[in-house]
Parts: sequence; structure tokens; C-alpha cells
Amino acid sequence: MPPSGADRRIRFIVGVTFIAASFLVYPAYVTIPFLPLSNTTKINITLLASLVSWGTFSIGFYLSGREGYEWLKQHLRR
Repeated sequence: MPPSGADRRIRFIVGVTFIAASFLVYPAYVTIPFLPLSNTTKINITLLASLVSWGTFSIGFYLSGREGYEWLKQHLRR
């Protein structure tokens, strides 16, 4: 059974929220080199941040569906 209009709208909003939240990781990339940690730890934190960012983006992309794809494409072409 396909999702109803209200369910699709909720999935779209949640998906776009996940996509937007995935971009919140990027400021961390600037601060990681200045942390008082070993280089190995910094690399691991960077990889983890990347996985979290892309994972969150992927979940959001899946949830938002075709509408989310079209919305994102429209906003990236500005």
C-alpha cells in the first residue's frame, strides 16, 4: 500500500531535515586538526565524521524520495 499524502509529506520533511543535518558535520573538519590528539586519532575522528555525515545524508535522501531529490537539485542549481 503506497503512503498517503500526509505520510509522504512527513517523510519528505524528515528526509530533508536529515539532509540538512548532515551538513552540520562540516565545521568539525576545520577544528579537528587543532585538537590536542595524536594524528591517528584525528584521522579516525575525521573518518567517523565523514561516515556520520554521509550516512545521515543517505538516510535523508531515502526518506525524502523523489520529491526530496527534485527539491535538492533545484536548490543546488541556484
